[in-house]
Amino acid sequence: MEIERVVVGVLQTNCYIVHDSKQAIVIDPGSDADKIISIIEKKRLKPKLILNTHYHFDHTGANLDIKNMFNIPIAIGNKDAHYLQNAYKDALMFMIDAKKSPQADILLKEGDTVALEDIKFVVIETPGHTIGSICLYNKENAVLFSGDTLFFESIGRYDLPTGNFDSIINSINKILTLDESTTVYPGHGPQTTIKQEKINNPFIIK
Repeated sequence: MEIERVVVGVLQTNCYIVHDSKQAIVIDPGSDADKIISIIEKKRLKPKLILNTHYHFDHTGANLDIKNMFNIPIAIGNKDAHYLQNAYKDALMFMIDAKKSPQADILLKEGDTVALEDIKFVVIETPGHTIGSICLYNKENAVLFSGDTLFFESIGRYDLPTGNFDSIINSINKILTLDESTTVYPGHGPQTTIKQEKINNPFIIK
């Protein structure tokens, strides 16, 4: 498994192109579709799925262009699907231009799996940043894509619509049960590990 990190948009969102044997999943294409497409084409990858960890515009703004370019489905947590197509309106409050996302084709829930060749990611429901936020976990490679739930020594905002502080803390405690060697790839900022966050994250009760 290989992971390409692409920082996109004015909010510096991490889009991840995860690939194995040329098959790829595009996680959180928030903006700059041309930038994402260029990497896919340069590496001659074959995208099979767009996956949104949550509905916010900075994670879904390039859904339309990526979907149209490669004719692939969009997947999102089932509790966030209702908000996806109107997420672009939130960008206007910040005077940011974002494209309207198509509706999701696949709705994910706790325990579902997303397959990439022989690699399987398990869906972990992690509400708190949004009501339907999800993480993707691959045990064999000790990898977690955490969206905006867990960051390097920080956590996602919980004061936006459908967010909740108690929920995000519960979700983070759930994530911290994973193997400490797990590398965490967040929606913004640098990667981290479960061990690093257990020791240094100020939001985590020791």
